[in-house]
Amino acid sequence: MVKVKPKRRSEPRSKRKPKGSGLERRAEILEAAKALFATEGFARVTTRALAAKAGLSQTGLYIYFATKEDILRAISEETHDAMTCAFERAVIEGGSPRKKLGRLVRAYVEFGLSHPADYQLTFTVGPEALGPLEKDFSKPAASQEPGARSFMRFGELLGDLAGRDLLGSLDPLAATQILWFVGHGAVSLLISRPDFPWADRETLIDGLEMLVLNGLVGPGA
Repeated sequence: MVKVKPKRRSEPRSKRKPKGSGLERRAEILEAAKALFATEGFARVTTRALAAKAGLSQTGLYIYFATKEDILRAISEETHDAMTCAFERAVIEGGSPRKKLGRLVRAYVEFGLSHPADYQLTFTVGPEALGPLEKDFSKPAASQEPGARSFMRFGELLGDLAGRDLLGSLDPLAATQILWFVGHGAVSLLISRPDFPWADRETLIDGLEMLVLNGLVGPGA
């Protein structure tokens, strides 16, 4: 008696999405990539998995991005551009330079905590996967890559608000770097250690703002 081998069940294919505009497709790919990179880890995600998540063929994915590093770079660029907008919004409102400086500090922390996946992919995964980026802050901001532009814009806004009298003996560039790594440390710890028994988040951010202002500007200045 001849045995008939049972047919293997094929894996269901991802449902392809109807064709849309290039900008919509690009945005869909980036959102799919954020979800996969955040849950699976950048190193483990393949372009095939990215294409399936976005509802595209692998060939279709390559129309927009040649490599997953290009996708990560695009996420990083969008994150830095959004951060720059957050910095600028923080100082649009009225108030004393001290209040505006406080809002600028808060803007960094609140942006990172509101966009944890984007932030971690930009500041934690990005540098390792994309390699070091040379930064020459003597060049105009318009010619810089987005990461340097957001840093320089933060420094410009800080300089406009505080001036050298409110920074004490600190060089403006050094002051910008200090505030940047203070903000990065706060965001990174709160995102990566969610189970730690932190105090109320708003209390922590208020305290960080107060310490920064008293340290740079002085109490009641």
